[in-house]
Amino acid sequence: MLSRLSALFLFIVLLSAGIASADPMKQTEDLSGSFVIPYGDGDPAAGSFTFSYRYPCIDDSEPDANAVNSFYRDLVETDETNMVFFADGYAELGISVVKDISYRVTCNNDDYFCALMIQHLTIGDSDRLIWEGHVFSRKSGALGTTVDLPRLLNLLDEAEQDEYLLERQSEKASEVVIEMMLNMIDANPERIPYYYDTITYEYLLDTVFPENDFYLDENGDPVFFVNPGVIADESLGYLLFPIPLADIEEEL
Repeated sequence: MLSRLSALFLFIVLLSAGIASADPMKQTEDLSGSFVIPYGDGDPAAGSFTFSYRYPCIDDSEPDANAVNSFYRDLVETDETNMVFFADGYAELGISVVKDISYRVTCNNDDYFCALMIQHLTIGDSDRLIWEGHVFSRKSGALGTTVDLPRLLNLLDEAEQDEYLLERQSEKASEVVIEMMLNMIDANPERIPYYYDTITYEYLLDTVFPENDFYLDENGDPVFFVNPGVIADESLGYLLFPIPLADIEEEL
């Protein structure tokens, strides 16, 4: 009897080892750089456009490295091209601009890698932070693409490219999430001073965009964020609405 139990235990251990997912991906030196475009003939008084960036880079030894690295390499190429045109426009206005992009990894598990991009943008005397979540699936093997909300919720296949379907499923997912966010606002355990006199379901549909504005936490659950000043005082910064993936799927 003991030998049978030992054999069964060994079988379970081996089976578990055989189906175990990959470990979190190892990062290497960031993809980073900076450049300055002076206005006029280089006179400091004329102003300048300064752009710096720091993006995550996955070690080439990781099987899924290219899924992340190719995305950010393309992004850098696009950024550097567009910045020249942006600089020309601000140079004509005589307004200096400083754009700095950094990140923090919010999820790096068996299924997903997610980086929350944090852009610090200064235009003249105006200063603001801009967030953007980049979610990469380690399950799909798609190269150089991020995962949108409908695919995260399995409303669309990874390979689906139909724009109409994407729009419809994005609307469906957003409506469900907004309803859940509204319930969290009504409960408000943190006692946040929301703009209760203006917050309605219809108002959130027009001003909040959960299909785009989210990142994943360490467990792979989405954290939706709302821009400063939209539903509460701007001084409170970004407001977070963590909602377990399973709870959203139940509502769908």
